[in-house]
Amino acid sequence: MDAEILRYRSSLAYNREIFLIEHGSIFKEFSTIDENFVELAKFPQRMRDTQGESYASMVPFLLLLQRQSRAAFESFAVYQAYQAWVVLRPGVEALLMIGKFLDDPKLVGIWQDRREHPAAYRRAFSGKELRSVGLPASDKIQAVLSKINDDFVHANVDYFYRHLGMDAGDPVDATILLDYFDKAEFLEAHVLAFLHLLLVMQGSLSGLFAKLFGVDILLKAQTGPFLKEFGLRIKSLASRSEEAGAIFTNLGLVELEQISVS
Repeated sequence: MDAEILRYRSSLAYNREIFLIEHGSIFKEFSTIDENFVELAKFPQRMRDTQGESYASMVPFLLLLQRQSRAAFESFAVYQAYQAWVVLRPGVEALLMIGKFLDDPKLVGIWQDRREHPAAYRRAFSGKELRSVGLPASDKIQAVLSKINDDFVHANVDYFYRHLGMDAGDPVDATILLDYFDKAEFLEAHVLAFLHLLLVMQGSLSGLFAKLFGVDILLKAQTGPFLKEFGLRIKSLASRSEEAGAIFTNLGLVELEQISVS
C-alpha cells in the first residue's frame, strides 16, 4: 500500500528515534522533571494548611499539567514544536487557575458555569486576568500563555509563513512547500525552552506549597542545575540566532544574561 499518510507516519517514527539518539540528555532531564510532578502532588493530596484547610482539589490541575507536558514532549520528540506548544497550552492555563482560585474561591463557580455565563468567564479569566497574587511568577507564566496563543494557536501571518516555502522550478510552474517538521537547531531551542518553562512552573508551585503548608520542598530537577548543564548550549544557540534567543526569553523564561558559562 503506497499512501502519503503512511510515509508521514514513518517519518514521525524515524524522527522519534533520531531524537532519542541525538538528545539523550534532554530525554533524561524531562524524565526527572516529570518525576517532580509526582512529588508536588503529594502536598495538596496529603497535607492541610495551618488553618486545617485541604487543597486536594488542586491535584487534578497538577495531573492535567503533567499530562499535557508529556504529550507536548512527544511532539517535540518528533520535531513538531509548533504542535507541542499548542498541546502544552491547557496545562499552563490549569496552573494559572490554581492561583486564581486561591485568590478568590468564588471564581470556581464562574469557572464551572462558563457555558451559562460566558461573559462573566471572559472577564474573570481572559488575558492578564489570569495573573494572581497567590501563585509566584504568575505574571511571567501568563505572558508565556499569551505568547503561545499569538504564535501557535491562530493562523496569523507569522504562523502562516513559519514553515512555508516555494521552489521556483521552471518559468511556468512553482512548487509550494510546507514543512511538517522543524529544523534541528530550532527544535533544540524550543525543547530546551520548554524544559526550562516547566521548571519555572514547578518552582512556582513549590513556592506556593511551601507557603501554604509551611514545609521546605526540594525537587529533583530545578532551574539552577538545569542551566548549569545546558547553559552553554543555550547561550550558543541564542548567539547564533535572534529567533532562538526570543524562544528562550519569551517562551522558556530564560534570563540569558544571568547564565554563567565557565
